[in-house]
Amino acid sequence: MGRTIKTNFSYPRGNFPRLCLIGNSNVGKSSITKLLLSHPKWYKGKVGKTAGSTVRLTIINDPKLNYHVIDLPGFGRMTKLSRTSEEFIQNQILKYLRLDKKNIFLILLVIAMDRLKDELGKWYFKNEETIPLSIEFIQYFIQNEIPCLVILNKSDKLNKYQRDDIKKTFLRVLSDFDIEIDDLKSKQSILDVIDCSIRTKQGIKEIKQIIKESASHLQLENFDPRSELLNLPPIDAKNKGKKGDKRTKSHLT
Repeated sequence: MGRTIKTNFSYPRGNFPRLCLIGNSNVGKSSITKLLLSHPKWYKGKVGKTAGSTVRLTIINDPKLNYHVIDLPGFGRMTKLSRTSEEFIQNQILKYLRLDKKNIFLILLVIAMDRLKDELGKWYFKNEETIPLSIEFIQYFIQNEIPCLVILNKSDKLNKYQRDDIKKTFLRVLSDFDIEIDDLKSKQSILDVIDCSIRTKQGIKEIKQIIKESASHLQLENFDPRSELLNLPPIDAKNKGKKGDKRTKSHLT
């Protein structure tokens, strides 16, 4: 049995553009985050090697970026934590997304490519009553009109045949749920699906380019001045969000 934790989930202050990384536990979010900063020193969090190593919302204020980078703790089974703590963390993540969605200009949904086929098989192909968590994330972002880029990380753990097969299957499932890939951000689309490897740096250049392009459209005059953020209260914690689903059983509860 994992340990139960009591953690204060810190929220960012004021209104400022945010780039968020989200996904299951132990998919490489923190490692990718470090590569997206102007210098690794700005990342103060812990890069974990086991599921559940990162259990807090990490807010990175890189002065060379015109936005905050938010590294969210992982969804799913966490080897170090109890079920109660996992549910608490997941509820806090959803609460944060509801509260701050107007400031989130882009979400990077990080998925472990080597575990994706099992997820799709268990929660989609073998069970018509459930939906894969990755797909439900994407539906949530589309419903809330938050641009999303899907990153299939750990591609170096697979050979080319396996990568092509898994990506083809994933794209088929997206199509089954009427989810399109469109960098112009239509109502039912994600920006792209990119293979990624921290070890070989595959995909990192393409990811940075999409972030740069998305950030170039930010109108900073519509946000709070960066210099005043620390004097502002954390984002309001009382608003409620909406939820919906295409299937009967939902992970996002």
